[in-house]
Amino acid sequence: MADSAPSTDAPGPTGAPGAADGPSPRDPELGFPRPGEVLQRLRTQRGMSLRQVAAECGLSVSFLASLERGETDIALERLGRLARVFGHDVGSFLGFSRGPSAPSVFPREGQEELRRAPGVVYRVLRSPELGYQVVTGDFAPHSGIDEELQHEGSDLVMVTRGTLVARYNGVDHVLSAGDCIQWSAGRPHNFRNDTGEPAQLVCVLFSSLY
Repeated sequence: MADSAPSTDAPGPTGAPGAADGPSPRDPELGFPRPGEVLQRLRTQRGMSLRQVAAECGLSVSFLASLERGETDIALERLGRLARVFGHDVGSFLGFSRGPSAPSVFPREGQEELRRAPGVVYRVLRSPELGYQVVTGDFAPHSGIDEELQHEGSDLVMVTRGTLVARYNGVDHVLSAGDCIQWSAGRPHNFRNDTGEPAQLVCVLFSSLY
């Protein structure tokens, strides 16, 4: 069962959370962000409600809402429980280490499979907190995407097997294994395999397309 807002956590600036004069600003000399700011950012990135976060960490919705508004502080033990919801320890949650204490593993079977065209299969890896998507594209011999793709953001593409033709803004670029190409994704582009051998690409999309 979720706790009520803990009385042991520090009160707002007037001694009562939610006081009309609002939260006191964070002292920049402390060298770390407000936990509530981090909570709101991670929660928004993952599309989670406060109620979902509360259910996973055992803290109350009202306390988490007050934390996000900067009206209360949070004890270290509770911060550890909150960080664990997002795969972090306290250090990485507040930005003191390079990332979560354990790696994120994305099994192949958990990646969404999209059949983009006959002989063309995409697998999409989504990691919302990173702000980009990774797409693996497998192209059978003499297959391709006829549709001209256009979307926001930019793409970084590497051919990892075989040879592919990347067509961008009406110009063909022949790429062999190990070759990379980068472009603004707002202009028309597509891919095709003109060879008799399978080919594969890996594309980093700096936008949420799939």
